[in-house]
Amino acid sequence: LAVITGGTRGIGYSIAQKFAQNGARCVLIGRNKETIEKARNYLDKNFEIDNNHVGYECDLRIPAEIEKLVINISKLQHVDYLINAAGVSYDSLVVKLKEKEVNDIIQTNLLGTIYMCSHISKQMIKAKRGCIINISSVVGLYGNSGQSIYSASKAGVIGFSKSLAKEISRKNIRVNVIAPGFIETDMISSNTKESYKNKILMQRFGKPEEVAEAALYFAKAKYVTGQVGLKNNMLFYDFLLTKYFCFHFKTLIIDGGLALS
Repeated sequence: LAVITGGTRGIGYSIAQKFAQNGARCVLIGRNKETIEKARNYLDKNFEIDNNHVGYECDLRIPAEIEKLVINISKLQHVDYLINAAGVSYDSLVVKLKEKEVNDIIQTNLLGTIYMCSHISKQMIKAKRGCIINISSVVGLYGNSGQSIYSASKAGVIGFSKSLAKEISRKNIRVNVIAPGFIETDMISSNTKESYKNKILMQRFGKPEEVAEAALYFAKAKYVTGQVGLKNNMLFYDFLLTKYFCFHFKTLIIDGGLALS
């Protein structure tokens, strides 16, 4: 069973398709009921499994809704994979920040991820197995002008994930992060495309399905935990996609968490 927040569009939806293609039953989490049903029906139609895929409506900004969601999920079966891909972004200079936008970003991107991990990891600890993959961003490592709050939320995801890996790895639960660069989703504005395309080493934006390949790698890599996989093809590193993905200018540590300890 793979639980995917933000699983109805963009990166999360591509991850859901990739996992369903590889035999996982997917639980899609989103805010819009119609979008959830459309995505779920697509998975049911194109990726046959023993049980139907499932979709739940949940606003990750509200802890009470997350608690209700987790109760419903617990009635299905053991959660093997938790992928936190839900995210929002509002571009703004710090001097022009709006309180609502700041709260939306932090509550969705960071706190939503934290609360989902907190609840689902309890189930995984009881079963003594599980895999958590949190979607961060390259700007969480390097920052970006006009995206200070978004960068802060994604940096928080990285720090939280590394700490969580230290806490629960001995329970046979792995925690890893994917930090995509600019990916072709509805979160990328036309202005951003024009500004950054020429800075990308491969002269193109990444595709959601390429991030999904990275997620599948982490799902299958039984001796990898506490790692941040940069998936950006661009400003700082150059990833070339193969069956999963291979690395250029980047070292992926496969040590069961030794370096992290």
